[in-house]
Amino acid sequence: MSKRKEFREIEKQLNDKFINLKENEVILREHDFENGKLTKSGYINLKQQSYYVSVHEDIIIRIPKVNVADFKDQLEYMATKELVRIKTDMRDANIFALTFFILGIILLSLPALIDFFKTQIVNEILLITSWFFVWAAVEKRFFEMSRLKNHRKNLLHILTSQISTYHHEQDIIDETILINEGDDDNGQ
Repeated sequence: MSKRKEFREIEKQLNDKFINLKENEVILREHDFENGKLTKSGYINLKQQSYYVSVHEDIIIRIPKVNVADFKDQLEYMATKELVRIKTDMRDANIFALTFFILGIILLSLPALIDFFKTQIVNEILLITSWFFVWAAVEKRFFEMSRLKNHRKNLLHILTSQISTYHHEQDIIDETILINEGDDDNGQ
């Protein structure tokens, strides 16, 4: 069997198995918590799962019922620490972009101010160097800033999510099995 057929077959099996899985649902399992507190790996798992949920949809976070007590506070604490770092990174990126842009413009205007820089080879080197600094500023300002803003938006999206509980992990698995067994009964 070719790999492509094998991949399609596995994808079909997963689609059939998890037919009840909602796209806007993030499920945290019992191993994502330790002593009733969200672990760092659980937080990373939450972020990774929620990354693919559109910001135009509400996220539903399903957690074990025994861990619901302080979950929202723990989540806000972890996200706030990360939001502060993102805000600092955004400020630093703006300062970096402004500094490099000004340096690039200064280097670009040097041949007009000092005769030494009008020499052909020096002028070419200066021109390339100045465009490097200008491009670094543009890249920092528009590309990296966009990534940081998206990361910030994702964290805020998580903080505004709804929290739903389940008693046992088996409850989540049973939901999909019941639907699949119902499909098998109808087909016979």
